[in-house]
Amino acid sequence: MLKSVEKINCIFTTILNLVYVNFLWWLFTLLGVGLFGAGPATYALVSILRQWMRGNTNIPIFSSYWKYYKESFKESMITSWIYVLIGYVLVIDLLYVNNWYLKVCLIIICFLFFLSAIFIYPLMAHYNWKGIFFRIKMSFIFGFSCLQYSLLLFVVIGATYWTAITFFPGILTFFGISFLFYVITWTANQVFTRIELQNTEEVEDKTIYPTLNGQ
Repeated sequence: MLKSVEKINCIFTTILNLVYVNFLWWLFTLLGVGLFGAGPATYALVSILRQWMRGNTNIPIFSSYWKYYKESFKESMITSWIYVLIGYVLVIDLLYVNNWYLKVCLIIICFLFFLSAIFIYPLMAHYNWKGIFFRIKMSFIFGFSCLQYSLLLFVVIGATYWTAITFFPGILTFFGISFLFYVITWTANQVFTRIELQNTEEVEDKTIYPTLNGQ
C-alpha cells in the first residue's frame, strides 16, 4: 500500500515539476527577448531534465535553472541562431523549389537537419566539448549512428502531439515544451549510454587481444 502511495506521489511530483520547468522555459525565453533567450532557456531545461534522469531529483529547480541559463549563454544562443537560420532557409527552399529531384534532396537534408537539432542540446548538457560546429557535427553523428532511436523518437513525438492537439489542446500550455524535451533528453541519454558502452567494449578488446596474441 505504502509503495503504491509513493509511486503515485512520485508521478504527481514529476508532473508538477514538468509544469514548473515548462513555465521557467517561457519565463527565461521572454527574459532574453525570445531571440536571445530561447537557446539558453532550452539548454537549462535539458540540463535540469538530465539531472533528474541521473537520479538527482532533489536539486533546487529555480537556482539550478538560473545557473545553467548563465553557464552556456553565449554558445547556446549562437547555436539556436544557427539552427533557426538553417531551418528557415530549408523551409523557404521547400516552398519555392519546383524541381522534383531537388525537392527530394531537400527533404533528405531536412531529415538530417532534424537529427542534429534533436540531439544538440542534450549533447551540450552531457559532454563538455568545445566548439559549436564540432558539437553540431557530433549531434548529427549520434543521431544517425542510432537511427532506430531517432526514428522511434520522431514517431512518439508526432503521435503524442497529434493526440494532444486533436483531443487535449489545452494541455500543451502546461507541458508543450517540457514534455517534448523530456522525451528528447531521455532518448539522447539512451543513445549516449549505448555508444559509450560500445566504445568501452572496443577499448577492452584492444587491451585483451594483444595479450592473448602475445601468449
